[in-house]
Amino acid sequence: MSSESLTAGPHFIRHSANPVSRGPIEDHSLNPKGVFTLPKGTDERPWHIKPAGVHGSIFSNGGDPTGTKGEEHKEFLFAFLHGETPTAWKTEHVPSAGKNSYVIRDVKQGKFWVSTGVKEQIEVKMLILHPVDPPRYPPEAIFEIVKA
Repeated sequence: MSSESLTAGPHFIRHSANPVSRGPIEDHSLNPKGVFTLPKGTDERPWHIKPAGVHGSIFSNGGDPTGTKGEEHKEFLFAFLHGETPTAWKTEHVPSAGKNSYVIRDVKQGKFWVSTGVKEQIEVKMLILHPVDPPRYPPEAIFEIVKA
């Protein structure tokens, strides 16, 4: 397991070269806004990563912090606009997948960001991993994170 960590500041997050961001069209309410794997060529909204305690960071997109919200027995990634408590996220570098490749999981429950496809909302769920060192993560849980 690599101890390489991200620095605070603006970043782009991608999955298989597709931007991961809030959707380009949103309603004007203060309801939480979904975070999706968007088609290639979609304008990317930078993420702002800010340390939150010793082991985690707050990831904000479009100026709003992110966290999970359940829908139909699943949890999905949302940007919170109305003061909901954000989730502290932990990143882990996955060198076997590339220089800027990471998994992102919540600090408290260990649930991972998972991309289920283009135009789909990021799901946040537990992964069953084989007990090997270093861990082998499924491709849908590996994200590219680069400085903006």
